[in-house]
Amino acid sequence: MAAIGLVHDLGNPPFGHQGEAAIQSWFTDNSDKLTKDKSENEVISKKLYDDFLNFEGNAQGFRLVTRLQLLNDNFGLDLTYATLSAMMKYPIPVSKVDKRKGVSHKKFGYFFSEEKIAQEILNKVGLSEGQRHPLAYLMEACDDIAYAVLDIEDAVKKGLASFSDLIAYLDHHGNGDHLIMELIKESEEKHKEYRKSDLSPNELNDVSMQRFRVFAIGKMVQAVTQTFTENSGSYILGSATKPILESSKAEKLRQLLGDFSIIHAFQHRSVLEIELRGHNTIHSLMDCFWEAIRETDPDHPKKIHSAPPFSRYVYTRISENYRRVYTDPAFEIKQLPLRYRQLMLLTDMISGMTDSYAMSLLEEFNSFR
Repeated sequence: MAAIGLVHDLGNPPFGHQGEAAIQSWFTDNSDKLTKDKSENEVISKKLYDDFLNFEGNAQGFRLVTRLQLLNDNFGLDLTYATLSAMMKYPIPVSKVDKRKGVSHKKFGYFFSEEKIAQEILNKVGLSEGQRHPLAYLMEACDDIAYAVLDIEDAVKKGLASFSDLIAYLDHHGNGDHLIMELIKESEEKHKEYRKSDLSPNELNDVSMQRFRVFAIGKMVQAVTQTFTENSGSYILGSATKPILESSKAEKLRQLLGDFSIIHAFQHRSVLEIELRGHNTIHSLMDCFWEAIRETDPDHPKKIHSAPPFSRYVYTRISENYRRVYTDPAFEIKQLPLRYRQLMLLTDMISGMTDSYAMSLLEEFNSFR
């Protein structure tokens, strides 16, 4: 569990889910020029291009740990079959995505380039395509709990909402839910204790939210544990169609915390400004990197030397590790179209950045244009 907790979000691009959306929209905007050559001939099939139109951080994370992290061999981080299967929340390719089939088919978990690796892993642990490892449900629950609570704590720290705002919202919309009423009672009791201390309003807000976070996570963990234990058969078989948290007594709390975050955080002007800046940053970086990558051919490595100076410079800023995977790919990757491999190099580089690195790199590129 510790291992999959550490690796499961490694493939997320800068700016989180908004970064995913920005990558997807760039491929949508540039679809015609990327899928056809000057003679309008197809250079990449729709089946393969769907990997990029629906770019998924989970699939990128799987690619990172199985392919991109080169050490002494071509097996990535050399993680066990059990660890790799447990990190696959969505053990299907993009062509099998179907939300009607339940949570394991909501998104896809690996790109076409890693399909053989994924199939080998599932076979080795006795799972079929679309069948989850039991620990994948628990990892998902941990993720859902963390996001539900920490997003609100961040909003309070930024002054977008207060502890009192949150308690009032839960009290008004909780409709007498036993778990929520208990959480409110315990949190307010601690809040009253802290008010007796010599704390500033900001400090009181912060410590009250910290205590709320502890209580909320504790209650959701207990609810998830109970649900997993009572329905262990469906989770062990990988046949459960809903996330554990949504099937637990903490589902109402999860919903309200999410709604509160949308109202008080995600729709706030400052947050929307960051999202817009991130969207524009990713689009601009992808323009720059694609301008360089399209000049390359792994079978003719010297081709880049004849490219314009800016493209040559940008290409050198791509991780040497990623370039090595691109120029000396595994046998099954060599069978894929050049355009697919070029686009993979593009998304490898973009998704490997942090927010601050992406913004500083774009600033660097703009200084040369």
